[in-house]
Amino acid sequence: MEKNIKYILFAVVVLFLTACEDYLDLAPENDLSLEEVFQDFQNAQGWMDECYMYVVDYAQKSHWNSCFNLGDDAYCNNTWIYSTEMEKGNFAIWPNNNFNYFTEPGGGSTTAFNAKDRPGIWQGWEAIRKANIAIESIEEKGWMINASEAEKDAVLGQAYFFRAFFHMEIMKFWGRIPYVDVVLTGEEFKNYKRPDTYKECALKADQDLARAAELLPVDWDNHEAGDKTQGQNKGRVTKGAAYAFKGKNLLLAASPLMRESRDTYDYDQELCAMAVESFSEVLKLGDQGVYTLESFDNYEAVFYTEGGNPRVWPGGTEFIFSGPTNGSAYGVRQMSGVYQLTAYGGSGGWSVSPTHNYVQKNFGMIDGLSCEDSPLHNPLKPFENRDARFYKWLVIDGDQISVKNNTRIANLYVGGNGRFNGGDKNTSYTGYIIKKWYPLSFNSVDKNQNFSAYRLHMRLTDVYLMYAEAALMAHGISVNAPNYSLSAEGAINALRDRAGIPHVANRYKASVNSFMDEVRRERAVELSWEGHRWVDIRRWSLADLDEYKVKTELRFDKDHTYFEEAVLLTRVCEYPKHFWLPFEKSQTEIYKGFEQNPGW
Repeated sequence: MEKNIKYILFAVVVLFLTACEDYLDLAPENDLSLEEVFQDFQNAQGWMDECYMYVVDYAQKSHWNSCFNLGDDAYCNNTWIYSTEMEKGNFAIWPNNNFNYFTEPGGGSTTAFNAKDRPGIWQGWEAIRKANIAIESIEEKGWMINASEAEKDAVLGQAYFFRAFFHMEIMKFWGRIPYVDVVLTGEEFKNYKRPDTYKECALKADQDLARAAELLPVDWDNHEAGDKTQGQNKGRVTKGAAYAFKGKNLLLAASPLMRESRDTYDYDQELCAMAVESFSEVLKLGDQGVYTLESFDNYEAVFYTEGGNPRVWPGGTEFIFSGPTNGSAYGVRQMSGVYQLTAYGGSGGWSVSPTHNYVQKNFGMIDGLSCEDSPLHNPLKPFENRDARFYKWLVIDGDQISVKNNTRIANLYVGGNGRFNGGDKNTSYTGYIIKKWYPLSFNSVDKNQNFSAYRLHMRLTDVYLMYAEAALMAHGISVNAPNYSLSAEGAINALRDRAGIPHVANRYKASVNSFMDEVRRERAVELSWEGHRWVDIRRWSLADLDEYKVKTELRFDKDHTYFEEAVLLTRVCEYPKHFWLPFEKSQTEIYKGFEQNPGW
């Protein structure tokens, strides 16, 4: 008999759809042996359900949602949050800082109601071990004899997915790591040295995700394993999620940084072709109606929802995967608080603002061209004739908004009461406010308990963007992939069609490199302030260039007689030191072979 373990049996983990007080329906804590845990589907699924609690909510784990945008895209004046320390180059304090999503000092709790109190990304090693125990128990020891083959497949599919997923999460920030695919005991980890290349680890994750895609259901509500939780299965890992992350893992491994290249256009073409094949499987599911791009008129449903009993969680028709959330006032406030309009009209003090350099570089004009290239762009009228997504996700000077039931005008000019240099109710350092996570009519966070906002780990738009990037490097600009009738150009144009923006202009199709620049600009617009930017500018080997280190504001007066860009700060970023987080010093001193990242 295996050694008894203290095990919390999750009767049902309802990831998204219940009211907050019913979020986790927990049975009392039980002493169970592993053989008892893996005797049937209910117990085994309870074991796997805890892995979901290790999936980090980037926005809410950081305590304040300002902390999850770590690139050149947002600015905050506060000095005690980790994102500010990163701007100074002080990456090494992450193990002991409470305000980041990389760790939870003390380890965190998988039963914590609020995401900020759960484990961080580094604690994903614990989830990897849980996944390995599940795989060993079912495949090697032959347990789960009281379960059907479909139920076994569902549990195994999740285990293979999570083993790969948590390796991927750690790899994104720390780089190449040992791929642990057995249940380790004692000193065995000393045999796991860091691999020579990122690719080596990524290919092992690819094998696990391929296995997961074979085993997982397309829709849990239409699968034997999901029968007992009908209507409450949103958030569980699916075949589509496995294929989407399989493609993402390969694209990351193919990217310049992971190849240790300083050439921003230097991709591994073979890995890109493999990524395209994986993304194609997701798009094929879309063709079957499993996923669809949300319409522009209803695009808000991807980011937030209002009303509904039970609560309807965001994601719309694009939802592929995300971690568990909660319905508490705290959780709601995180995505619509200091970052957003509720700070406007609040007590002031600090907020997070979209940087002008990011907005100006990426959000182009209604003719589909960048601001730099478009004849429609007038520096003296910078808010006119912009891409529709500029108005969709940004509050600009003069917009009418509602704050705490009071209609008012967003006065974001220098000296205006919405600007952090004058007035008594301030909210913007840069001349813009982000409104991606709430409606302009939003009133009171604490009272509007049926308002929900959430940052997804994977959605269909991201698949289109990654498909375009990988297809471009594997097959060129306008050539369809071998197993799916869509080119890189076609994928980008599908997103532009939704927003009513003209297709990619011929001037950007002069070379693969110039088209890649346009793919990256499209990615910056569509996924703006969703927590992808810092990973992107690093993997593209761009983060240390001056234009990606500087953060600026747009200064202008009430009557718009002048507009000028002013530098707020310049981030410390040196290659290769600030392209990877350092490992905690104690981790690198355990044994030879687990060397520290360069520069640390």
